Amino acid sequence: MKKLLGLIILILLILYGYLYINKINEKEEKIKFLSIVEEQEANINNYYIYGNHFNIEGILGIDNVSTNNFSLVLKNNDEEIILDCNFEIKENKLFFYTSDLINKGINLDTLNQGNYYILIKYTTEEATKYYSLNNNTSDSNLEYYTITKNNKNNKIDIKFKKDKIDNKNINYLKLSIKKSKLPNDIYDIAIDPGHGGVDSGADQKYDGKTYYEKDITLEVALNLKKELEHLGYKVLLTREKDKDLDYYNEIGRATLPNKYHTKLCISIHLNSEDSKMNYGGVEVYTPNDIDYSLSRLLASKISEINGFSQKIHNKIEDGVYFNGFTEESIKKANEENKEKGLKTYDIKVGTPEMYMIREVGGRITNAYVDGRNDKYGLNPYYNSNQTAESYLIELGYMSYIDDLKKLIDNKIYSQKISEAIKEFYN
Repeated sequence: MKKLLGLIILILLILYGYLYINKINEKEEKIKFLSIVEEQEANINNYYIYGNHFNIEGILGIDNVSTNNFSLVLKNNDEEIILDCNFEIKENKLFFYTSDLINKGINLDTLNQGNYYILIKYTTEEATKYYSLNNNTSDSNLEYYTITKNNKNNKIDIKFKKDKIDNKNINYLKLSIKKSKLPNDIYDIAIDPGHGGVDSGADQKYDGKTYYEKDITLEVALNLKKELEHLGYKVLLTREKDKDLDYYNEIGRATLPNKYHTKLCISIHLNSEDSKMNYGGVEVYTPNDIDYSLSRLLASKISEINGFSQKIHNKIEDGVYFNGFTEESIKKANEENKEKGLKTYDIKVGTPEMYMIREVGGRITNAYVDGRNDKYGLNPYYNSNQTAESYLIELGYMSYIDDLKKLIDNKIYSQKISEAIKEFYN
């Protein structure tokens, strides 16, 4: 008994010593590294994660400099990685931003494991200086899990911290990247089968049977889930059967993608027109201010089935569309709300009109359903700075018979969408 007790005490002492030494080493490493940082800091005025990209915007008050001397770096004691960043001088201040496109910037899925600091580096022939980043916002730290690849994930903690180093108070932005399995409540991709329950969406009669949009979108979504899971992704469906679904609140279709921390949301729909049509084809609706790589891939793959839509209105390029609020449509929306006795929303010109794009994107895509009208409820993530990247796909036109035949036997659509997603993330 005494021997066993002695062994337990010895193990505890060894464990304590290991943890203590690690803590000292970590502190020494941090002090060694941060001692090179200037006392003057840059202020971060905006930062967010959209999809799998991290973006920051800020200001460094410094005179008589050239933007050519600056770079944004990811640094620790062992390595330094130059990040893409734009620098501009305005009113003797240095403005910087990682990207003017919301789905570009720092790709979190490509970072190696370890502890890193994001710094502004200033280089001349005479000297090299580093400036740390101070959080000048009311936003808190972020936690991100990378998209599953080869059954592996990393957890990334993005934290603004403060330390006293060499008698200097240093504010800094730290990224801690560690291997981690996805928790039960975190997913890679969300699939939203449009409509459901009493909301049947479009319908079309063919060969003695009436087909409903809500049924076909669910079939495609269920097959797409299988396809993506076969590729190794963890997939969430906003509905798995024919049922009514709120837009917002705790379990709304525009809420669930962010509640479960997905990185990508695909909302599946079918088009229809009242008049007789002589064309069909795919339309992929996007957020604004984005890189179109993924939307282009989705449109291209699906067009192999039924071609690109010939619709001109809101067209960006073949198969890719953006539907945004104009001054006229904002005025109309506000007038309609007033007629219903509802409060008007704060809508900006260029905001996506489609709520599955706008509201899923939170603050980054100008979401505005903030609970002021009980009729519409609350999007809990309307002001969030960490959201899924969202697209709405109109697979084809039910009112065009050639498209309808393909939509009835629809497995090929899920295959093409999964091909696009696989190619994009690889």
